[in-house]
Amino acid sequence: MGSKRGRRIVWRLLEKSGLFSSTFDSNAMVMAFAEGRRFYGGRMLETIHTICPELYPTMVKEQKQNDRDDVGSGQSAH
Repeated sequence: MGSKRGRRIVWRLLEKSGLFSSTFDSNAMVMAFAEGRRFYGGRMLETIHTICPELYPTMVKEQKQNDRDDVGSGQSAH
């Protein structure tokens, strides 16, 4: 979290955990697996807010800027 690159890696891990999306699936086992992954993302976020809460808003701001840059360059946003 102490560098822009590190925050980008953490953001991608949070995204891959499914923290920012629904885990609903009609298959209960698939949904249970997704919820486990999402739980891990929640624990990561809790750790961030405990250890370095001042850097979370910085990470979000940087990610929003990256998304705008991707859209502006014709690339798809994550």
